[in-house]
Amino acid sequence: MTMLHQFTFKNFKSFQEEATLDLTASAIKDLPADVVVDVLHEPVLKLAALYGANASGKSNVLKAFQAMSYVVLASFSDEDALRKVKPFWFEDSTTPTEFSVLFSTATNIYQYGFSCVQGTITSEYLYQRDKQRVGEQYLEIFDRTATGITGKITTQAEVQTLERLIEPGTLLLSALARLNLSVIKEVVAWFRNVQVLDYGDPRGEINKNQRLRTRRPRNPLIDLLTDETEKARFEAFIRAVDVGIAGLGVVSDDHNLASDTEPHQRVVAFHRHPQTGKLMQTPIAAESSGTRKMLMLYVDLKQALEQGNTILIDELDAKLHPLLLRYILIMFHDPTLNPKGAQLIFTTQELFTLDKDNFRRDEVWFVNKDENGRSDLYSLDTIRLNEGKKVRNDASYGKDYILGKFRATPMLKRLGDADV
Repeated sequence: MTMLHQFTFKNFKSFQEEATLDLTASAIKDLPADVVVDVLHEPVLKLAALYGANASGKSNVLKAFQAMSYVVLASFSDEDALRKVKPFWFEDSTTPTEFSVLFSTATNIYQYGFSCVQGTITSEYLYQRDKQRVGEQYLEIFDRTATGITGKITTQAEVQTLERLIEPGTLLLSALARLNLSVIKEVVAWFRNVQVLDYGDPRGEINKNQRLRTRRPRNPLIDLLTDETEKARFEAFIRAVDVGIAGLGVVSDDHNLASDTEPHQRVVAFHRHPQTGKLMQTPIAAESSGTRKMLMLYVDLKQALEQGNTILIDELDAKLHPLLLRYILIMFHDPTLNPKGAQLIFTTQELFTLDKDNFRRDEVWFVNKDENGRSDLYSLDTIRLNEGKKVRNDASYGKDYILGKFRATPMLKRLGDADV
């Protein structure tokens, strides 16, 4: 079981001040099945939904994690990796951008973070939870500052050699990944296994459609449909969500390019003729964009559920019926469908599912942008209403959100009153 506990960042895009997405479970009693324990019995949540107005900064929370992950995985080989880190719009260029994650693997809990400014790493650290001591005590694996590198890992000769060669724009963690060090391999593997997907990006939509049509680049959907057991499970899911498809298949085109080394394969759908009952083959491109999204979403969610990984999805609700979104939430709620504690973190505008039956109060997050263009991130569980009272678990979350009780809603004006 690998889980994200906390993600903290500062000075990134619309976030000037420090913001933390916290998935450690609070003491509330809502939906106890949504709380799982990690290797050291810490309670962690399986879901986090981010709500907010358009351009409030919801997507920037996910993009911040994506930027951090890319620098971790690529800064040793890509000298431009730090260009993915975009500071707050109106911040001066000398203020560092900071990232930090607290997460668990199957065997350990780690805290890792770094700060950077103008393409240079200014600090970096990795700590490992000390299992031998009571409470949150950590062992220093390494701590990199302007004066040098300290920590347990620096006693190894190969690390000392690498320390002298590392570039200012390269993370030590990224460089150490080239060595056979078990602790480093475990941390890097965690970053590699966390997926960040954008289902609201038109360019991503094109790439997903390409994955449906062809095996190259490698298409996980085709791999799934060529396994009879997995194909049966997939078709059961398709029938359960009722998109009108009787079955799916993979066909090979008769014409191959001279350079092809294998048949050109593509996914097709089968629909049952209402009069004859016969199956009719149709190209996947003939399906609605919402149906095509569900096909690829199944592949991504299935991988997370089977491996117990964390998946972050921007605009999960785009082109999905509210009942389909609720169906996905149920998949993560249900311990029999999610036995390894996979986590789903997503942004959404959909309010049908915003209630106590689908979310704990500490699983609902809001992003609000102030008049100075600064975004703020906070959970429903931390909101204080009149007289300092917390939001009750029997409140109408969706209705109260629309009424502006939780902020994070657009400030609309009549067209005639709007500034020109």
